[in-house]
Amino acid sequence: MSSPIPLPDPAPDWLGWLPPRLVAVDVETTGLAETDRVVSVGAVALATATLADGAPEIACHHLIFDPGRASHPRAEAVHGYDDWLLRHQDPAAAHAGALADLLAGADLIVAHNAAFDLGFLNRELAAAGLAPVSTKVYCTMEAYRRRGEKGRAALDVVCRRIGLSRVGAHHGALEDAWLALRAYLWLQACPVAVARPDLAAPSNLRPVPPRPDGALPPRA
Repeated sequence: MSSPIPLPDPAPDWLGWLPPRLVAVDVETTGLAETDRVVSVGAVALATATLADGAPEIACHHLIFDPGRASHPRAEAVHGYDDWLLRHQDPAAAHAGALADLLAGADLIVAHNAAFDLGFLNRELAAAGLAPVSTKVYCTMEAYRRRGEKGRAALDVVCRRIGLSRVGAHHGALEDAWLALRAYLWLQACPVAVARPDLAAPSNLRPVPPRPDGALPPRA
């Protein structure tokens, strides 16, 4: 009598309600007003089927831009990029098409305080003559509040709840995108941990000449 052919292990329950491909995003900006601009974008794309193997496949994207204006002092204290460095970078429009394609290729976009991030991204896309993001969006901040968790729902609070934290004092767009991804997977009862990516400098970071003494010259 021949031995029975072993059946493959069934997919875990939590995998059934995850989209095939999701992209977690975060932006850092010059401030909070609608007239402010994006300084940097971080995105972590995940093929969710790879979670079942315990070896999730991610692709990271990290870009920095010249916003065309100086950051509010409080915003600069958050993201850590001074105006001298930023004024020597590419404008957001130079990378808007590639960013739009990345987001359009996702089944779900994840962000913490998604209204903020997607609002800024859509304004940058509009300034480049591109259509707004049409992919479905999941806000981890709103989902955390719907759980009935007490207290604030800021990203650092949610991260402490699940045993995570930033590696430094500044808010990096790529790291915060990864933290939003981890928060999403926790909210979906996924037990697989996606390792912290290499938090290298933005891939399009341009070299910066020595900073002049005294006040910076006016922007061109």
